[in-house]
Amino acid sequence: MFRKIFRSTSQIIKPYEDDFYHHPGTIPGTLNIDEDASETRILLIDYNQHKVIFPRISMPEDCAAYLDTESVSWVDVAGLGNTDILQRIGKVFELHSLVLEDVVNVPERPKIEDYEDQLVIISRMVMPTENSDGFYSEQVSFVLGKNYLLTVQEEPTLDCFESVRLRIRNNKGIIRKQGADYLAYALIDAIIDGFSPYSKITGNALKI
Repeated sequence: MFRKIFRSTSQIIKPYEDDFYHHPGTIPGTLNIDEDASETRILLIDYNQHKVIFPRISMPEDCAAYLDTESVSWVDVAGLGNTDILQRIGKVFELHSLVLEDVVNVPERPKIEDYEDQLVIISRMVMPTENSDGFYSEQVSFVLGKNYLLTVQEEPTLDCFESVRLRIRNNKGIIRKQGADYLAYALIDAIIDGFSPYSKITGNALKI
C-alpha cells in the first residue's frame, strides 16, 4: 500500500520522489503487489436516463456483459492486493500491459495517455485523516472507453466520489443523461474539489 499522510506545513513534500522504480531487466508489464496492499473489491454501477442498477460482481468476468451496452457502466476497482483479479480485469477491459502496470505499480506520475479506443488518466486524490489534522494521498486511475469507465483505487475504504454516486443514484443534475466521458469529468472534478481544503497546508510545495 502506498498512501502518504501529510499533517504539517513544515513537512517538505516531494510528490514524485518515490515514483515506482523497475529494477533493470524487469519485463515490461510486470505487476508488483505490495505485501500490505488492501484486498481487491469490484463495484459496478450501470445507468442511463431512466434507471440505475448496482449488479453484484463476484468475479472480473461479470463486468464483460456491461461494456458493450448503450448504458454507462462505471466499474470501480479498489484495493491492489490481488494479482489474479487485477490481471483478469486487464483481460476483460483489454488493457495494454503497460496500462495495467501503471495502474497497479503505484505510485505512478500523473499523466494522460491515448490508447486508441481508451483514454488513460493517472491522478491522485486526497481524503482527510481520522482526526482531520491532515490528509491521505493515494493514486486513482481512470480508463475511459466508449460507454464505460474503469476506475482503480489503492484503497477500498474511502474516497471522494460519494457525492457523484449519490447524483447517479438519485438522478440529480444531468449526469444520467450524459455519457461515460461526463462521468470521468465529474469524478475528476470531485478530486480537484477534494484538494481545496488542504491547499493552505501544503502551499506551493504540493504539485498536483
